[in-house]
Amino acid sequence: MTKEEIFNYFYTNNANLGINAMLLVLAGGLLIGAIIYLVYWFSYKGVAYNRNFNMSLVVILEIAVVIMLMISSNIVISLGMVGALSIVRFRTAIKDSKDTVYIFWAIAEGLCVGSQNFKLAIITTLFIGIIILLFDYLPKIYNKYLLIVAGDDELDSSNITTVLNRYVTNTKIRSNNITEKHQELIIEVRTKGEINQDLVSDLMDVKGIKSVNYIIESGETIG
Repeated sequence: MTKEEIFNYFYTNNANLGINAMLLVLAGGLLIGAIIYLVYWFSYKGVAYNRNFNMSLVVILEIAVVIMLMISSNIVISLGMVGALSIVRFRTAIKDSKDTVYIFWAIAEGLCVGSQNFKLAIITTLFIGIIILLFDYLPKIYNKYLLIVAGDDELDSSNITTVLNRYVTNTKIRSNNITEKHQELIIEVRTKGEINQDLVSDLMDVKGIKSVNYIIESGETIG
């Protein structure tokens, strides 16, 4: 076999996927993408749900399917795709590390579907989706709160600690801002379950306290 015959063999050696087969693979990718879309939608805990990002996950999966179909259909094209993809750089900042997980998940499932390994794609999609939902919906044993206590110059932090010890498992003063007639404390507290409203009422009875606010620690990165 000559060099020309070998080259022609690799260049024309396609997977011979018909239109129906291609549509079936793309439809399978769309089904897997719909599952990822729903998992992201149900598990999202942020303030502003990003629908565009969720839709992008489905498109990313389908693009990965197309890439795998091209690579599997022609060896010459596959070598060119490797070179082309190696120079691609994504510079979009992803603020939430969990979004990175979804991007890699969509790409991985797209590769599975594109290689027509549907059994692996379905099993791994369901398995990873269940894991994500379990982590998001399992109840927390302990919650962390930031208490913002404001008062006048008669406010004594030891009185606040005495009240807190009756309701919370751990306290830590993060900040204490003192002026001539005003004092503000930021206290980190740890509680079992949600914060008890009786705690706020008892704090308001402490001498010198004018207002009490609390914020739950959600673990989200802002900015």
